[in-house]
Amino acid sequence: MNIKANKLYALRIFSICAMVSTLSIMVFLFAIDTLENRDRQRERLEVMERFLRFQSGAESTINESVNLMKGYLAYIQTNPGMSEEDTKRYLDELLSDKKTLIRNIGIMKDTTIIWNYPKAGNEKAIGVDLSEIPGQSEEVLGVKETLEEFFVGPVELVQGGMGFIVRDPVIIGGSYWGQMSIVIDGDRYLEQMDSIADDLGLSIVIFNEDEFPLKPFYGDREILDRGGLELDVEVLNNTLKVAVEPLGGWEETSAKFGMLKASAVIVGLTIGFLLHMVLYTRYQLKYQATRDRLTGLNNRYVLDHHYQAVTKASDSSGELVGIFILDINNFKKINDSYGHKVGDIVLIEFAKLLESVGVKDKRVFRLGGDEFLILVSGNEGLQDLKHVERNIRAKAEFRFKYEDIEIDIIPSLGLASYPTDGYTLDEVMHVADSRMYDEKRLTKQRNKRID
Repeated sequence: MNIKANKLYALRIFSICAMVSTLSIMVFLFAIDTLENRDRQRERLEVMERFLRFQSGAESTINESVNLMKGYLAYIQTNPGMSEEDTKRYLDELLSDKKTLIRNIGIMKDTTIIWNYPKAGNEKAIGVDLSEIPGQSEEVLGVKETLEEFFVGPVELVQGGMGFIVRDPVIIGGSYWGQMSIVIDGDRYLEQMDSIADDLGLSIVIFNEDEFPLKPFYGDREILDRGGLELDVEVLNNTLKVAVEPLGGWEETSAKFGMLKASAVIVGLTIGFLLHMVLYTRYQLKYQATRDRLTGLNNRYVLDHHYQAVTKASDSSGELVGIFILDINNFKKINDSYGHKVGDIVLIEFAKLLESVGVKDKRVFRLGGDEFLILVSGNEGLQDLKHVERNIRAKAEFRFKYEDIEIDIIPSLGLASYPTDGYTLDEVMHVADSRMYDEKRLTKQRNKRID
């Protein structure tokens, strides 16, 4: 495996580890988000359960007042000719033992107030036509037109102060006669809601539907901005918009879960790092066991296994497997003259040139020292092997240049083939090795004659 392939494999390991690390982080973050959402949902469900108790307590006052009004309305309808004194006596008895927030009860003929209980403090309201009073006319006319019960508030009262009003139509003889209303003391009612909310550990803001979300009649509007739980509450015919949060605000979990998420990222990166160390160490050990340390070429261990594979394929196809053994002439002289560093650089350059030989189905091995082997499979005959030999020689002979050193590198080469020259690797290598040394000997003799 050359340097480029080595880098590609290292990049592949890095990519796998990065993917595992990223996937681990995603899984951890998903799990943490699930826990965070579950905690948030649990808190909201608890707040919702407490709010339902608040709603029940707040509505009980309205329901009690409505039931009292219905009792009085039934009394009026069955006693249309009762005197004012009889009415006062009846209401005194009706309300005497009740812890009610009813401020007053009024009767309108058509849309004009004709009577109030208690009379004291409410004299100014007698004779007022509420269909002409802004803030109350719409509801009064609504009751007259629909003959349905209305709940409104808070409103500024004609007799002064603020209250919540429940209006019911009075039907006499099958026709609309007027209305009866009860006014719930607004200040006391809101104080009661404060007490219930505090007992339940809640902060609540309430809006009339047409004033949402700008103008609440109860509570702090900023509850909405803090992510309060938003609800619609039906009170008789009226829809109220409500936002609620725990007293003191929602539980602050962002710091806790933020630390968990940061830890998840660290753990995920650590997993990726450790996996990279394991895989890269395994790769390095395998590389060192199968590669020549200096040149990066395959070593003898790989050659043994590769030879078994290609000769088995050759037995099926009938093709030749070529073994080319090369040895650099006068390499010892290079080491002695220029040092082992230069000798190593020569071997590295020589290995690169052998790797670059343009031959299909080739693998290059370093046997040791300055001896190399090229195994080429898939050759149909000796002519193919001779062609490969010419290509190898053309690449293997070169002029080496390093700093001020220039050396002509010329190898000796021996060729043998399976099954022509032997069957085992040692047999074929022995033939190739002999032919390589024959060439080396002839080269030395030729050089001596020239000298």
